[in-house]
Amino acid sequence: MSSFNVSQKLIANQLQARKSLGQNFIHDENLLRKIVRHAGDVSKGSVLEIGPGPGGLTQAILEAGAKKVVAVEKDRRFSPILSELAIAFPNRLSVILEDALEINLRDIPDSPLKVIANLPYQISTILLIKWITGDIWKSNCKSLTLMFQKEVAERIVAGPGSRKRSKLGLLTELYTEAKILFRVPASCFIPVPKVDSSLVHFEIRKAPKYHLDPSKLNIILRSAFNQKRKMLKSSLKPLFPDVKKALNTAGIIETQRPEALELKQFCELSLINS
Repeated sequence: MSSFNVSQKLIANQLQARKSLGQNFIHDENLLRKIVRHAGDVSKGSVLEIGPGPGGLTQAILEAGAKKVVAVEKDRRFSPILSELAIAFPNRLSVILEDALEINLRDIPDSPLKVIANLPYQISTILLIKWITGDIWKSNCKSLTLMFQKEVAERIVAGPGSRKRSKLGLLTELYTEAKILFRVPASCFIPVPKVDSSLVHFEIRKAPKYHLDPSKLNIILRSAFNQKRKMLKSSLKPLFPDVKKALNTAGIIETQRPEALELKQFCELSLINS
Protein backbone atom coordinates (compact mmCIF):
# COMPACT_ATOMS: atom_id res chain seq x y z
CA MET A 1 0.00 0.00 0.00
CA SER A 2 1.18 3.51 -0.76
CA SER A 3 2.51 5.87 1.91
CA PHE A 4 -0.19 6.70 4.41
CA ASN A 5 -0.23 10.45 4.99
CA VAL A 6 -2.18 10.99 8.17
CA SER A 7 -2.45 14.75 7.68
CA GLN A 8 -3.86 14.41 4.17
CA LYS A 9 -6.31 11.73 5.24
CA LEU A 10 -7.69 13.97 7.97
CA ILE A 11 -8.06 16.87 5.55
CA ALA A 12 -9.58 14.73 2.79
CA ASN A 13 -12.19 13.34 5.16
CA GLN A 14 -12.78 16.72 6.85
CA LEU A 15 -11.87 15.29 10.23
CA GLN A 16 -10.30 16.92 13.26
CA ALA A 17 -9.13 15.36 16.50
CA ARG A 18 -11.58 15.67 19.36
CA LYS A 19 -10.13 17.01 22.59
CA SER A 20 -12.97 15.40 24.53
CA LEU A 21 -11.67 11.98 23.43
CA GLY A 22 -8.01 12.78 24.11
CA GLN A 23 -7.11 12.37 20.44
CA ASN A 24 -3.60 13.27 19.25
CA PHE A 25 -2.57 11.41 16.11
CA ILE A 26 1.02 10.59 15.13
CA HIS A 27 1.79 11.91 11.64
CA ASP A 28 5.49 10.97 11.43
CA GLU A 29 5.66 7.74 9.38
CA ASN A 30 9.22 6.93 10.47
CA LEU A 31 8.11 7.17 14.08
CA LEU A 32 5.13 4.89 13.41
CA ARG A 33 7.42 2.22 11.98
CA LYS A 34 9.88 2.69 14.85
CA ILE A 35 7.11 2.06 17.39
CA VAL A 36 6.20 -1.22 15.72
CA ARG A 37 9.83 -2.34 15.54
CA HIS A 38 10.22 -1.86 19.28
CA ALA A 39 7.13 -4.00 19.90
CA GLY A 40 8.99 -7.04 18.56
CA ASP A 41 7.82 -9.75 16.18
CA VAL A 42 4.17 -9.15 15.22
CA SER A 43 3.93 -11.95 12.66
CA LYS A 44 2.47 -14.45 15.15
CA GLY A 45 -0.77 -14.24 17.07
CA SER A 46 -2.79 -11.05 17.20
CA VAL A 47 -2.07 -7.37 17.76
CA LEU A 48 -4.58 -5.22 19.61
CA GLU A 49 -4.55 -1.50 18.86
CA ILE A 50 -6.56 1.04 20.83
CA GLY A 51 -7.72 4.30 19.24
CA PRO A 52 -6.38 3.88 15.68
CA GLY A 53 -8.09 7.06 14.43
CA PRO A 54 -6.90 7.66 10.85
CA GLY A 55 -4.96 4.39 10.89
CA GLY A 56 -1.34 5.48 10.64
CA LEU A 57 -0.10 3.10 13.32
CA THR A 58 -2.54 0.45 12.09
CA GLN A 59 -0.94 0.46 8.66
CA ALA A 60 2.56 0.37 10.14
CA ILE A 61 1.62 -2.74 12.15
CA LEU A 62 0.11 -4.43 9.09
CA GLU A 63 3.08 -3.57 6.88
CA ALA A 64 5.37 -5.09 9.51
CA GLY A 65 3.72 -8.45 8.80
CA ALA A 66 1.07 -8.72 11.50
CA LYS A 67 -1.04 -11.81 11.01
CA LYS A 68 -4.10 -10.22 12.59
CA VAL A 69 -4.81 -6.73 13.92
CA VAL A 70 -7.81 -5.94 16.08
CA ALA A 71 -8.37 -2.18 16.15
CA VAL A 72 -10.76 -0.76 18.75
CA GLU A 73 -12.09 2.68 17.88
CA LYS A 74 -14.81 4.51 19.80
CA ASP A 75 -15.06 7.38 17.29
CA ARG A 76 -17.18 6.12 14.39
CA ARG A 77 -16.08 9.02 12.17
CA PHE A 78 -12.95 7.00 11.35
CA SER A 79 -14.83 3.91 10.19
CA PRO A 80 -14.52 4.72 6.42
CA ILE A 81 -10.74 5.24 6.65
CA LEU A 82 -10.25 2.03 8.61
CA SER A 83 -12.47 0.18 6.15
CA GLU A 84 -10.08 1.21 3.36
CA LEU A 85 -7.23 -0.35 5.31
CA ALA A 86 -9.22 -3.53 5.82
CA ILE A 87 -9.69 -3.81 2.06
CA ALA A 88 -6.01 -3.13 1.40
CA PHE A 89 -5.00 -5.88 3.85
CA PRO A 90 -7.63 -8.63 3.28
CA ASN A 91 -8.57 -10.78 6.26
CA ARG A 92 -5.92 -9.19 8.48
CA LEU A 93 -7.71 -6.20 10.03
CA SER A 94 -10.76 -6.38 12.27
CA VAL A 95 -12.27 -3.09 13.45
CA ILE A 96 -14.36 -2.97 16.63
CA LEU A 97 -16.35 0.24 17.03
CA GLU A 98 -16.59 0.22 20.81
CA ASP A 99 -15.21 1.88 23.91
CA ALA A 100 -11.81 0.33 24.72
CA LEU A 101 -12.73 0.37 28.41
CA GLU A 102 -15.31 -2.31 27.65
CA ILE A 103 -12.80 -4.64 25.97
CA ASN A 104 -11.43 -7.63 27.88
CA LEU A 105 -7.97 -8.79 26.77
CA ARG A 106 -9.04 -12.37 27.36
CA ASP A 107 -11.61 -12.01 24.58
CA ILE A 108 -8.93 -11.43 21.92
CA PRO A 109 -8.01 -14.81 20.37
CA ASP A 110 -4.81 -16.02 18.69
CA SER A 111 -2.05 -16.25 21.27
CA PRO A 112 0.39 -14.64 21.76
CA LEU A 113 -1.26 -11.23 21.95
CA LYS A 114 0.62 -7.95 21.74
CA VAL A 115 -0.95 -4.58 22.44
CA ILE A 116 0.46 -1.63 20.49
CA ALA A 117 -1.22 1.74 20.87
CA ASN A 118 -0.97 5.48 20.92
CA LEU A 119 -3.44 5.67 23.78
CA PRO A 120 -5.94 8.52 24.05
CA TYR A 121 -4.67 10.71 26.89
CA GLN A 122 -7.94 10.62 28.82
CA ILE A 123 -7.95 6.86 29.31
CA SER A 124 -4.26 5.91 29.20
CA THR A 125 -3.72 5.28 32.92
CA ILE A 126 -7.27 3.97 33.42
CA LEU A 127 -6.72 1.35 30.72
CA LEU A 128 -3.29 0.36 31.96
CA ILE A 129 -4.54 -0.21 35.52
CA LYS A 130 -7.59 -2.10 34.22
CA TRP A 131 -5.38 -4.42 32.19
CA ILE A 132 -2.62 -5.12 34.68
CA THR A 133 -4.92 -5.61 37.67
CA GLY A 134 -7.29 -7.79 35.65
CA ASP A 135 -5.09 -10.88 35.97
CA ILE A 136 -3.24 -9.99 32.78
CA TRP A 137 -0.66 -12.64 33.65
CA LYS A 138 -3.37 -15.28 33.18
CA SER A 139 -4.27 -13.98 29.71
CA ASN A 140 -2.56 -14.65 26.39
CA CYS A 141 -1.14 -11.13 26.37
CA LYS A 142 2.67 -11.13 26.21
CA SER A 143 3.53 -7.43 25.91
CA LEU A 144 2.24 -3.88 25.79
CA THR A 145 3.91 -1.12 23.77
CA LEU A 146 2.10 2.09 24.66
CA MET A 147 2.42 5.84 24.26
CA PHE A 148 1.95 8.02 27.35
CA GLN A 149 2.47 11.64 28.24
CA LYS A 150 6.09 11.98 29.34
CA GLU A 151 5.22 12.67 32.98
CA VAL A 152 2.97 9.60 33.18
CA ALA A 153 5.69 7.41 31.66
CA GLU A 154 8.15 8.62 34.30
CA ARG A 155 5.69 7.78 37.06
CA ILE A 156 5.31 4.27 35.65
CA VAL A 157 9.01 3.44 35.90
CA ALA A 158 9.98 5.52 38.96
CA GLY A 159 11.83 3.49 41.60
CA PRO A 160 12.08 3.72 45.39
CA GLY A 161 13.19 7.14 46.60
CA SER A 162 11.88 9.00 43.58
CA ARG A 163 9.34 11.76 44.08
CA LYS A 164 7.57 10.32 41.04
CA ARG A 165 7.06 6.98 42.76
CA SER A 166 3.34 6.14 42.53
CA LYS A 167 0.65 3.54 42.99
CA LEU A 168 0.60 3.19 39.19
CA GLY A 169 4.31 2.41 39.08
CA LEU A 170 4.11 -0.17 41.87
CA LEU A 171 1.20 -2.02 40.26
CA THR A 172 3.06 -1.95 36.95
CA GLU A 173 6.16 -3.46 38.56
CA LEU A 174 4.06 -6.16 40.21
CA TYR A 175 2.69 -7.52 36.95
CA THR A 176 5.15 -6.38 34.27
CA GLU A 177 8.72 -5.40 33.48
CA ALA A 178 8.45 -1.87 32.12
CA LYS A 179 10.95 0.45 30.50
CA ILE A 180 10.81 3.74 28.65
CA LEU A 181 12.03 3.20 25.10
CA PHE A 182 12.32 6.78 23.88
CA ARG A 183 10.82 10.26 24.14
CA VAL A 184 8.51 11.56 21.43
CA PRO A 185 8.39 15.33 20.78
CA ALA A 186 4.98 16.99 20.79
CA SER A 187 5.59 18.10 17.20
CA CYS A 188 5.07 14.50 16.02
CA PHE A 189 1.35 14.70 16.81
CA ILE A 190 -1.74 16.27 15.26
CA PRO A 191 -2.89 18.41 16.98
CA VAL A 192 0.33 19.32 18.78
CA PRO A 193 -0.13 18.63 22.53
CA LYS A 194 1.31 20.85 25.23
CA VAL A 195 3.72 18.16 26.46
CA ASP A 196 6.09 15.58 25.01
CA SER A 197 5.30 11.87 25.21
CA SER A 198 7.25 8.67 25.77
CA LEU A 199 6.89 5.14 24.44
CA VAL A 200 6.84 2.51 27.17
CA HIS A 201 7.26 -1.24 26.64
CA PHE A 202 5.88 -3.75 29.15
CA GLU A 203 6.76 -7.44 29.20
CA ILE A 204 4.01 -9.30 31.06
CA ARG A 205 5.20 -11.43 33.96
CA LYS A 206 4.09 -15.08 34.09
CA ALA A 207 2.99 -14.48 37.68
CA PRO A 208 2.94 -11.50 40.07
CA LYS A 209 6.45 -10.56 41.18
CA TYR A 210 5.64 -11.21 44.86
CA HIS A 211 3.04 -13.06 46.90
CA LEU A 212 0.26 -10.68 47.96
CA ASP A 213 -3.35 -10.04 48.80
CA PRO A 214 -4.48 -8.02 45.74
CA SER A 215 -7.51 -6.33 47.29
CA LYS A 216 -5.62 -5.44 50.48
CA LEU A 217 -2.63 -4.13 48.52
CA ASN A 218 -4.91 -1.84 46.51
CA ILE A 219 -6.34 -0.36 49.71
CA ILE A 220 -2.88 0.11 51.23
CA LEU A 221 -1.46 1.80 48.15
CA ARG A 222 -4.46 4.08 47.80
CA SER A 223 -4.25 5.15 51.45
CA ALA A 224 -0.47 5.64 51.31
CA PHE A 225 -0.24 7.57 48.05
CA ASN A 226 -3.35 9.68 48.61
CA GLN A 227 -1.38 11.13 51.53
CA LYS A 228 2.15 10.99 50.15
CA ARG A 229 3.50 13.67 52.47
CA LYS A 230 2.44 11.79 55.57
CA MET A 231 4.51 9.16 57.32
CA LEU A 232 3.14 5.66 56.85
CA LYS A 233 2.33 5.33 60.55
CA SER A 234 -0.21 8.12 60.00
CA SER A 235 -1.60 7.34 56.54
CA LEU A 236 -2.06 3.62 57.26
CA LYS A 237 -3.24 3.93 60.85
CA PRO A 238 -6.94 3.43 59.91
CA LEU A 239 -6.08 0.09 58.26
CA PHE A 240 -4.32 -1.62 61.15
CA PRO A 241 -5.27 -1.81 64.88
CA ASP A 242 -1.55 -1.74 65.69
CA VAL A 243 0.00 0.05 62.73
CA LYS A 244 3.49 0.18 64.26
CA LYS A 245 3.56 -3.60 64.73
CA ALA A 246 2.23 -4.21 61.19
CA LEU A 247 4.85 -1.96 59.64
CA ASN A 248 7.68 -3.46 61.66
CA THR A 249 6.57 -6.98 60.73
CA ALA A 250 6.90 -6.03 57.06
CA GLY A 251 10.32 -4.51 57.68
CA ILE A 252 9.08 -0.96 57.27
CA ILE A 253 10.25 1.97 59.38
CA GLU A 254 7.11 3.67 60.65
CA THR A 255 8.40 7.16 59.86
CA GLN A 256 9.00 6.33 56.19
CA ARG A 257 6.90 7.81 53.43
CA PRO A 258 5.41 5.64 50.65
CA GLU A 259 7.83 6.62 47.88
CA ALA A 260 10.74 5.19 49.90
CA LEU A 261 9.43 1.63 50.00
CA GLU A 262 10.21 -1.37 47.82
CA LEU A 263 7.28 -3.16 46.18
CA LYS A 264 8.10 -6.28 48.20
CA GLN A 265 7.49 -4.41 51.45
CA PHE A 266 4.03 -3.28 50.35
CA CYS A 267 3.17 -6.83 49.28
CA GLU A 268 4.31 -8.25 52.63
CA LEU A 269 2.22 -5.62 54.41
CA SER A 270 -0.83 -6.73 52.41
CA LEU A 271 -0.51 -10.24 53.92
CA ILE A 272 -0.62 -9.04 57.52
CA ASN A 273 -4.01 -9.55 59.18
CA SER A 274 -5.53 -6.25 60.16
